[in-house]
Amino acid sequence: MKNLPPLKSLPVFLTAAKSNSFKAAATQLFVTQAAVSQQIRLLEDHLGCQLFERQSKQTRLNNKGRLLLPFIEQAFNQISQGVKAVAFEPNRNDLRISATHSVTSLLLIPMFTDFQQQNPDLNIQFAPNNKLETFEELDIDIAIRHGLGVYPGLESRKLIEDTIVLVASPLIINSDKRDSEAIFKLPLLEDTSADVQQAITDCCLTFNVNREQLKSKLKTNDSVPIIQNALAGQGLAFISKVLVAQHLTDGNLINVLDYEYQTPLSLYLVAPAQHFTWGKIKSFETWVTSIINEDNG
Repeated sequence: MKNLPPLKSLPVFLTAAKSNSFKAAATQLFVTQAAVSQQIRLLEDHLGCQLFERQSKQTRLNNKGRLLLPFIEQAFNQISQGVKAVAFEPNRNDLRISATHSVTSLLLIPMFTDFQQQNPDLNIQFAPNNKLETFEELDIDIAIRHGLGVYPGLESRKLIEDTIVLVASPLIINSDKRDSEAIFKLPLLEDTSADVQQAITDCCLTFNVNREQLKSKLKTNDSVPIIQNALAGQGLAFISKVLVAQHLTDGNLINVLDYEYQTPLSLYLVAPAQHFTWGKIKSFETWVTSIINEDNG
């Protein structure tokens, strides 16, 4: 602790370094430019070296300053994370959920009335996105992601292991759903995602079908139009079982050939670890775990 510089000088250094201006730093910190200069001078005196190149219209970090900057940034980031880890739950009446477009539209929204009835004081916002956002920048409370569960700096909790099933509407399965020769003559609604492509290859090997003989009517990496077209009787589809579980239960889709493919991917709840201690996240985790396991049980 004895080697630490004057602590008041560190946020001043960080602000001045990012703005490249003592004047701009003073404005941001609501102090005078002379006060900024004084704190920087105290820091430089403590370190025994200059940190800035001082010019008439601009102030820039020199080599020593650029070397110091990432350490100071990391230190303040860690302090911020520590404060959030022990702070009270922010915006406890607002729940902002980020999920992939398919999970949002096919799984969450159709069933969310039940969650809202159980939690009438919560204001719910969906932020559909296929990428994992920065939680701090976009004010996300919880995310649902499809992957391996490895998200650096975040905690992930598995909701369900993924299974790819081969489905079609009863509108086009007029005979035995096990008649593979007839089934593979139907048009394919093809999801180009890597895990689905692996399932297609595996299915062809399982039923001794030439992959080239499958005729794709639609190609996309979006599950929503594929499921919509499958329900309309437009063709076969290899699709994540969790997304069509209710349709299989209701008989809107049939698991043809009883084919299933276990992928290495799963559905995860993802968030900074401290978010899982919040009451609203606990309520959402309990609810979403229940509906997924009920539909896929």
